[in-house]
Amino acid sequence: MARPKSIQLFELFYLGSVLVGAVNTAMTWAETSTSAEAAQVKQMLGQWFLPLSTVFLYTLWLLLWYFTARLRSNLARWVVVVFYVLALVGFVLTLGAGATPAGLPFALSAVSLILTTIAVLFLFRRDAVAWFGAAV
Repeated sequence: MARPKSIQLFELFYLGSVLVGAVNTAMTWAETSTSAEAAQVKQMLGQWFLPLSTVFLYTLWLLLWYFTARLRSNLARWVVVVFYVLALVGFVLTLGAGATPAGLPFALSAVSLILTTIAVLFLFRRDAVAWFGAAV
């Protein structure tokens, strides 16, 4: 069975979200890696923990894309949803705490979350649900 349009659109929006997130990470890396919190993490877990955890997370997101959009994994689809909900809750809590970064980093975070929202919605359109062979 060919991949349905909803899965193709999921792929486009999901990978777009990952790309926007990667750009945001690259833009804010110097500031993030020199923060007081990062210094504590480096002291406790070592100098390479932050870069390795960043690579691990992006690898995980790409594996989730592959298993969801290419291998039709219903489990991966639900893991994407769980990570999306966690990101949404974190974003809302950050807004509520008034701890939002100013300017472009905040805008890129919002754009990434919007793209992920759209991607997740495509996973639950009728053709996608049928493609996964699962009930919602």
